[in-house]
This record gives sequence, C-alpha cells and structure tokens, in this order.
Amino acid sequence: MTNRSYYHSTLQLVATLWLLLCSAAFFAYAIANPIAEWDMLAYAASADVINGTSPEEIHSRVYAELRDRTSPETYQRIIAGNHYRQVMHKDADAFNEQLPYYSRRVTFNALLEAINDFGVSFYDAGYWVTALAFILAFLVLWGSLNDRIHPLLQLMFPLVFLKYSMDLEIIRQILADSLSSLWVVLICIAYFRETRLLLPLIALSVFVRVDLVIFSGLLLLMLFVSSDRKKYPALFACGIALVAAFFFVQRWAGSYGWQTLYYFAIISDMLATHPSQYGSIGFTLSDYLNSLADTSRWISPMYGITALFSVMTLLVWRFAKLGEYNLKVCRITLVCVLYIVVHYLVFPQMYLRFFVGQNMMIFAGFSVLCTHLWHVYVDDRRQNIRLDSLQSKADEISNSKY
Repeated sequence: MTNRSYYHSTLQLVATLWLLLCSAAFFAYAIANPIAEWDMLAYAASADVINGTSPEEIHSRVYAELRDRTSPETYQRIIAGNHYRQVMHKDADAFNEQLPYYSRRVTFNALLEAINDFGVSFYDAGYWVTALAFILAFLVLWGSLNDRIHPLLQLMFPLVFLKYSMDLEIIRQILADSLSSLWVVLICIAYFRETRLLLPLIALSVFVRVDLVIFSGLLLLMLFVSSDRKKYPALFACGIALVAAFFFVQRWAGSYGWQTLYYFAIISDMLATHPSQYGSIGFTLSDYLNSLADTSRWISPMYGITALFSVMTLLVWRFAKLGEYNLKVCRITLVCVLYIVVHYLVFPQMYLRFFVGQNMMIFAGFSVLCTHLWHVYVDDRRQNIRLDSLQSKADEISNSKY
C-alpha cells in the first residue's frame, strides 16, 4: 500500500536531500580517508594475475607500491604485524598460495583489472570500486523502496548504514564485500518488481562472491515454495546454472575447498601460511563446536538490532493482514536472516562487512511494514471518524423528527 501524499510533501523533499547529501559525504570521506590493510595486497595481486604477470613480479610490485603510498609506520604494521604477515612479505610462494581465496571474487578483480588498463593503480581502483559499490547499494535500496517507506523512517537510513558499515570503516578499505552487497540489493529489488533479471542475477551471483551460493540457493528454495508450478522449469534451470557456475569459479580460481579454508582461517587462526600443505588435515566435531563458541564472543552488537528488526517483521507476517508486495518483503527478510545464520555455521565469522546488503535489506523491509501498518491505522481511524460523523448526522435527523 502506498500513500502518494507523502511523496509530494516537504518532509519527503527533506528526506531525499538528506539521503543524497549523506551519500555524497560518505563517498567523499571514504575516498579522502582510505584505510590500508593487508587484504589490499591480495586483491591487487589477484587482479594483476589476470594480466598474466608472474607470481614473483606480482609479489614485488604490490609490496613496492604499498610502501610508496603509505607511511613507514603503516607499511611496517602491514608487513610485520604478526607471523602470518611476516611470512607473506618474505615468501613469494606463500603469498601466491593465498591468491585462490581472493581470485574467487571474479567480478571485483575484473573491474580492478579493467580500470588499471586506463592507467589507474590497482589500489586506487579498489578504493573507488569499494566505496562506489557500497554507496550504490545504499542508494538503490532506498530509491527503489522510498515510495513505500514513511519519510521519517527514510531519515534513519544514513544512520543505520553508518552503523552497519562500522562507522564507514569498511567503505574506506578495498573489499569485494561491497560488490556483494550491491548484488544482494539488486536481487531483492528484482524479486519485488518481478523483473526478468531476477534469475540471471541469482545464477551469476557466485561470480561476485562464491558464498552468495547460499543466499541464492535459499532464495530459489523460497521461490519454489511460493511460486506457481509453471515457473518450476525456469527455477530448476536457474538452480542448475547456479551450481555449475559455483564449481566453475572454484575450479578456475584453484580453490582449496571448504575443509582447507576452515582449517586455515578458523582452526589455525591464520597460522597455516601455506594452504596447499594443509589440505589433508582434518578437524573433529569438537574442534568445529569449539570454534563456533570461540568466535561467537566477537559478534557485533549490531546483530542484536538486526534480530530485533527481524523478529518484529516476522511477527507482522504472522499476525497482520498483508498484500502480496508486503509478503515478499517478509520472505526476503526470512531469506536474509537464514543466510546470515547458515553462513555463520559454514564459516563462523560475523564480520559486518559480510552482510551489509542483508542487514540493510532487513531494516528496509521493517520500514516498509511499519509504513504499511501506519497506513492501515490512519485509514481505519479516518473510516471510524467518517462513520461517527454519519452516525451523528443520522441521530440529529432522527431527533429532529420528534
């Protein structure tokens, strides 16, 4: 249910100007204040591999450029902050073995390589793509739903984005998570609007981040449950394409597999500096459960806010009378929540940067339903006032006869 009277009001104009101003300010701040972290080396190297550059030359180049563009203190922190970073700096072979973890971000790396062809450094390209993708995700989500969200709730969007982006910390780094967030938003909007782009966006999502196979798989499952049977063949074909794309990206990037990744990043806590040597090392169920318990201590308090939005949305779904559009909002909220939970069980790290798109979508869905309930309340109140007025007039006419 929409109320167009809101969107020709001064309040809506204020909300629009506020969001555009905040978006421009966030982007300018991110570009002017980049953060140097170790991952930027791996992303630059993964993009450079596309040009066919040798591993030794890539290792030398990315570290040399990092030294030229950072202060001595920052450079020393990145190359010698811990044992892992020291090995990466000294051992080109060990560094090269990290690249499959980053080469799987196919679209992000391809964008960096394409921009580099115009003479822009991989690092500058990475900062621009990251900041722009995060801001576009924010703007596309708001711009696509603002006719269903009360302007007062729209005014909260920049604050919510600020907190889910760790006070803009993550948009100042070089992260493929930015493109993932934008892709998630595009998939959700395509679902709401029932465009033909929905299934291609789902099938191609693993070229952005391979773990989006979980999100896309959950969404396809939801579509199977909620769609007519005549749509089943297209959904089934999309599922086959998604799985095929997933295995293609894994093979193309030389992925070591989930067990190696889990041991490398979670069990060894990044001490296994040569992943190829640890592919055969397993871990027990006890190790897995201990890692879940250990990493749960570092879950951001912002997930409490996400849980609150999610629970309230699901309660509205359960007890309120909703139209098809608002039912879609509830289903997407459920998919986003399930994705965060399943992703954590598969890879127990809850960095906010992994889930900016999902967290913002959950808040946007909550805002849409709040606005719907407000419209229902206002409409019911107006109807009751009209009925009371008609009843009063009827009583007056009845009394006048006597």
